[in-house]
Amino acid sequence: MYKKIISLWSLLSLVMFIICDFLMGENAQDLIKTIIVATVLYLLLIIGGLLKWRLAYHFLLFVVGIYTLAMIRIVFIFATQSHSGVSVLAVVFAVLGIIVNLLWYRIAAKQIKSDYVRIVKKNVKK
Repeated sequence: MYKKIISLWSLLSLVMFIICDFLMGENAQDLIKTIIVATVLYLLLIIGGLLKWRLAYHFLLFVVGIYTLAMIRIVFIFATQSHSGVSVLAVVFAVLGIIVNLLWYRIAAKQIKSDYVRIVKKNVKK
């Protein structure tokens, strides 16, 4: 059950990042490359988690953290530089993305903890 919910929140996190990236993007080639890399990372790890790959959600935790930092950067640039060219819409989506990612962490923590306990118990039996 948790895995499906985590997957849906992960996809929402990906969509929020893509929207922010699109609103901030200046170069179309770089934008496409970034979107492809983000999509591949998220989808591989989501599929890995659904297929019971042990460390998928741990790696997804790292990926979500990296993209959360990118959204924090958008807000920081907007707050510190009045002539930055960052639109208010990008900041709104960045803040929403940060909230989504924080909720993702809260939801995923239970699954990651249970995976960790399962891995430790399996290794202790050896």
